[in-house]
Amino acid sequence: MPNAAGSNGRGNQQDLTGVSGALDADEDYRVVVAEECFDWRELTDSAFRDALDTLAKLLRPIADGRQAAIMEPAYDVECRPSVTLIDALYSPDGGLPRDKRALLQQLVSKCRSVRPSEADLPQPIRVADGPWREPSWGTAHALARAAEGRAMSCLLAPYATEPDWQSGWLTFTRMTEAGQDELKLHLLRLREDIPVFWRGLLTHENVPPERFFNFTESAFPRLLFADSLRFHHFKGNYAEVLPWLVKLLGAIDDQFTRTLAECGGDQTQVVRRFSALGLDISPESPNTKKNAKAWEQRNVSYGEGTYRCEWHGKRLWDRDRVHFSLPIASYDDRILIGIFVEHLAT
Repeated sequence: MPNAAGSNGRGNQQDLTGVSGALDADEDYRVVVAEECFDWRELTDSAFRDALDTLAKLLRPIADGRQAAIMEPAYDVECRPSVTLIDALYSPDGGLPRDKRALLQQLVSKCRSVRPSEADLPQPIRVADGPWREPSWGTAHALARAAEGRAMSCLLAPYATEPDWQSGWLTFTRMTEAGQDELKLHLLRLREDIPVFWRGLLTHENVPPERFFNFTESAFPRLLFADSLRFHHFKGNYAEVLPWLVKLLGAIDDQFTRTLAECGGDQTQVVRRFSALGLDISPESPNTKKNAKAWEQRNVSYGEGTYRCEWHGKRLWDRDRVHFSLPIASYDDRILIGIFVEHLAT
């Protein structure tokens, strides 16, 4: 796949964003690894090896020295009978297969080690009308940071069946000295949950327009973003456009290529599928294609080539369009988001 400058939509920022898609003030951890990820005591030998593989797959994309953190008390967790995590990771007698121990040791060492503060003391929590539980240090710390207004995720591997919380954004009720509070926290249980978290961050923190593209590589990994994109090209203001834009880009990222294939290229069916999601997308009309000047407006330069953004999503019937391409083979079938605009000529 070509590695053109600006593949994250902002030229030389690509080298600075790395995996996390964040810059400067955003280079702070957003994911806290819960201690339950290291509880393998009840697993059979086969399930134990699978669990180690699963945890490595979850950690690999986020253990980059910035995105993920682990609480210091996690190292004292009994992860196998009479074996603590620190012994499992750093002792050849800890019970982990040598190859998997080396990999997990490397990944965990890339997570920031956080010493608990008074704000991290575990207090009873619950999700919806579920039972009250005492959270792990990791969950308590993620909630404490969420209480400061930061979008946070807590990594809870799928083999950790207690607590049995589902993945995604959840509302937690937490006991505090003052009574109770409600907090939004993301639960990361599968790799496909990672983009969902970063999309939620964009709206949860109402990320300003000058920082939006710092996060797109993580939030929309199957999309490319043209350098020419600017929010002031929309008629609606940023606060109006942002929730719709995140929903639209997420659906294009997750579903557009697959939907095209499933519908055999039937554009009407594709439009209907997205309509069922509450999104209005369509290809350009035959009249637009016959208008050479209008058709030319859909051409967007990216990297070494020029691509026609012949589909668009619209926020309202008469304003705010996002024009995007068909999957581009030379970019591993990623889709170019090429134009933000009030309305192009037709």
